[in-house]
Amino acid sequence: MLSFFVNPPLFCKPFCKTKTPLVLGVSVTLLGLTACQPSNPKQTPNSETVTSGTASTMASTSIQQSNNPNIIIKNTSASTASTTASQTEKLDNIITLYTSVDKKNLQLLLSEFSQKTGVQTQIIEDQPMSIMARLQAEGDHSPADMVLTEDVGVLQNGIKYGLLQPFNAEKANQAVPSRFQDTDAHWLTLSYFAKVVVFNHKLLTEKDFSSYADLAKEKWYQKLCVTQASYPSNSSFVVDLMSQLGDKKTQEVLSGYQNNLTMPVLLNDKAVLEAIESGKCQAGLVSSHHFASYQKAQPKNSLQLAWANSGYGGVHTNIMAIALPKNAHQPELALKLAEWLADKEHQGLFASISHTFPVNPQVETSAQLKSWGEFKPSNIAVSEYANKQEQAIELMQLAGYR
Repeated sequence: MLSFFVNPPLFCKPFCKTKTPLVLGVSVTLLGLTACQPSNPKQTPNSETVTSGTASTMASTSIQQSNNPNIIIKNTSASTASTTASQTEKLDNIITLYTSVDKKNLQLLLSEFSQKTGVQTQIIEDQPMSIMARLQAEGDHSPADMVLTEDVGVLQNGIKYGLLQPFNAEKANQAVPSRFQDTDAHWLTLSYFAKVVVFNHKLLTEKDFSSYADLAKEKWYQKLCVTQASYPSNSSFVVDLMSQLGDKKTQEVLSGYQNNLTMPVLLNDKAVLEAIESGKCQAGLVSSHHFASYQKAQPKNSLQLAWANSGYGGVHTNIMAIALPKNAHQPELALKLAEWLADKEHQGLFASISHTFPVNPQVETSAQLKSWGEFKPSNIAVSEYANKQEQAIELMQLAGYR
């Protein structure tokens, strides 16, 4: 088993300061737990192969049948990773998808794709930043043919370090509003999510919230929870604030957030939502798709959403997008899947299972998200998040946001 150190992990700069080993192969294990690494470092993330019939033998794996007869769930050990990668390369009708979307929620969509095209899809799920770390660790040996993940900042890191390649999805992009497009064609946006305020409705009401900047005021002292700076989409959120408020005011707002915290910054959005629910804080900033997922899992909760900033510079939005790894072995099949997911019918289904808003304005939003009411989004082009990631990270550091 071959491993090496990235010092520090490039996708976690500048927040992670420790060396993190990355294991080369299909099953990459990042040892130790930080926001930059998989949530369960003791286990190799599962992969699933979605087929139109019987799954092909992939390698020495422990195999478990899922509820879907077309799904094979395989726990592939690091020792068989290189064998799995080489065998995957030899299969002409299989593509490997690296995604941060819940793979169980993708089963229905990809089973239909497999039945209609005969193309099998192997799903490997990981956290957004860790997907890029995987690609870097695996290098030319990576089995990944397609990436489906969130946050322009994460995608920009992949572009910066030469892990992604541009691709032609002109037909699919025709239905994508220009502000969600990448002019250099490194990603194809399928859907988007928003940065929202979530609060305990037993203590507060929607009328208590006006703007993102308002949360930095003294009236919110010891009432606020936020995620750590390195959590995906936070730097993109800061770029949006910089565009709306200017650098100086944005730094003041971020400092105000730190002053108003009831506890140290939290690992992820779920931790923020749980802290609000348990009364450890009264309000917090989270991504809308994580709130939607929490609502589904915990229907009897005391949490409510507020469209803060809708009446000011607009609500921050970020994307769920498809990208093509530089070393993709099946780029033609990956593009076929990308266009299939981007069409009206399947984009609506994807947005529903990922709890996001479809990027095509002609595709209907899910009933759950509709129930939250309408909001005014920020009009900044999301490509600006990519262009100003480094400035945003520097500003967070100056504000003491870690």
